[in-house]
Amino acid sequence: MRRFFLPPHALAGNRLTLTGSEAHHLATVLRLTPGQTVELFDGQGAVHTALLQVVDHDRVMAEITATRLEAATVGSPLTLAQCMLKGKKMDVLVQKATELGVQTFAPLMSRYCENHGDRNRQQERWQRIMLEACKQCRRTTPMRILPVMPLARLDAALYLHRLVAWEEERKAPLSVDFTGRPGPICLVVGPEGGLHADELQVLQQGQFTAFSLGPLILRGETAALAAAAIVQFLAGTLQPTQTEAAS
Repeated sequence: MRRFFLPPHALAGNRLTLTGSEAHHLATVLRLTPGQTVELFDGQGAVHTALLQVVDHDRVMAEITATRLEAATVGSPLTLAQCMLKGKKMDVLVQKATELGVQTFAPLMSRYCENHGDRNRQQERWQRIMLEACKQCRRTTPMRILPVMPLARLDAALYLHRLVAWEEERKAPLSVDFTGRPGPICLVVGPEGGLHADELQVLQQGQFTAFSLGPLILRGETAALAAAAIVQFLAGTLQPTQTEAAS
């Protein structure tokens, strides 16, 4: 069943009205028609089943027939603090981090970053990519995307577990038992040029622990996805979850 995002303002009682890009996609791209059933997620964990009633190119109206809750409790929510990468690599990371269940995406500026695009346009594009990924992977709570900020402004005090993937670390693997001590996790990954020694020192002063992803030199986006997947596995976030019926 096709799934769409339901903005809060679009719902009135058990009836909803979609406009803008979601209505265009439903009516013009997918060519759905009145009488068909779709799913909509509200970003708070609720998933609504709805019967389409009016389908125009710029407006869709439907009636909700059932609601269920799919929000999962995460004991160790992950923030992926990624130093800006070149080109469209950040777009790919936003999409894949959403699919991996990363709670917060924090784009950082560091000394060797080369991405200097329009920040407002980047933020808007990342939001669109993130919502599309939510629909594709059937995630009900969108990933939070923070504004781009300098690495030095990352607030280490917000996290119980603090990790940084560092290409010069040769001995320490990523092997933390997060399930034994659950709490917020921050994972920092550097840009293509790596982290400067001064930046690593700043992170270590914030009690970030450097770890290795193995003997091979990974691209920035590869390192980020590999590290995020390992952390999510060690935190138990990749375990199956059960849905909860709405009252």
